Amino acid sequence: MRTKHGETRNRVFPKIAPRRDSVCMKTIIEPSASTATKTRVLIVDDNRRFAEGARAILQRAGQYTVCVETNALRALETARSFKPDLLLVDLVMPEIDGAELATQIGADWALHDVPIVFVTALITPEEASDERRIDGHRISAKPHTAAELLRVVEENLPCCEDA
Repeated sequence: MRTKHGETRNRVFPKIAPRRDSVCMKTIIEPSASTATKTRVLIVDDNRRFAEGARAILQRAGQYTVCVETNALRALETARSFKPDLLLVDLVMPEIDGAELATQIGADWALHDVPIVFVTALITPEEASDERRIDGHRISAKPHTAAELLRVVEENLPCCEDA
């Protein structure tokens, strides 16, 4: 869709104004009984528009508690506090890239088992369909629809809870 200024606007991920507060601080500080059973997804992406749009889609689905971190340098600490079940990490970010962040997370004893999926605009969905991997982590094209995002999340969640 084109705006009156000729910009292209994505229908699924609308333009969202920047926020100054952390998107997940309330969840970290005040977990409620309703969020205790939901799957926890941490989205690390410097593109706030994509990250907030993805958060909105996952929360609307009703079975996810979602935290967004737009600063890759703070992502490890956010992951330690939020304790995600799955991380969606942008591959290309200005501070550190997704592969370096994945290495840091893999070295953390509390987070090393958390699945990481790299999401990137560098590949097409067709290229991602062969289940490409970087350092053992799945790589996926950035989802363009809610259904694609939900599929990526569901396909990469751990299959079983530890007994």
